[in-house]
Amino acid sequence: MSATAIALTAYLAALGETIQAPQSSLEANENNEVAILFQQTEISFNYSQWQLQNDSVCERYSSDNLDYTACTQKAKLLFNQLCTALTNRRNNLPNQQRYKAMYCNAAVNYQPVITTISYGDSNQISEQERQCNQLILKALVNPTADLIKEKNEVCKGINK
Repeated sequence: MSATAIALTAYLAALGETIQAPQSSLEANENNEVAILFQQTEISFNYSQWQLQNDSVCERYSSDNLDYTACTQKAKLLFNQLCTALTNRRNNLPNQQRYKAMYCNAAVNYQPVITTISYGDSNQISEQERQCNQLILKALVNPTADLIKEKNEVCKGINK
């Protein structure tokens, strides 16, 4: 079983325990906050009336564009995996159908934030510099050995 599957199973088990506990915070009309550790990132969001509040997703990272982008992309993946897990699970948790609908709706409708690099005048920067900058950003978000090697090759010889 993958680490992601284990984490989702643990979340679903905790979700079941939380749902079964008689807490007023689970009232459908109240604002509920959720924080889930997923792929080494804490993904937090709010929902009310079984609807995800899109602007609350990864809000704690909003001051850092790269972290915010990475978090929102992971959140989209999390919503997809929770939808799948709840769809494939026997309906034995109270409110499971509501959670399934909420996460499946988020899986379809939530749009992660994608940070882009904007250039003023296209004559101010060479094509090699533009490619270098894009690879630097990609390597910051996803630091794989191949991507770092490609970045180093493309950026070689550019005065910084």
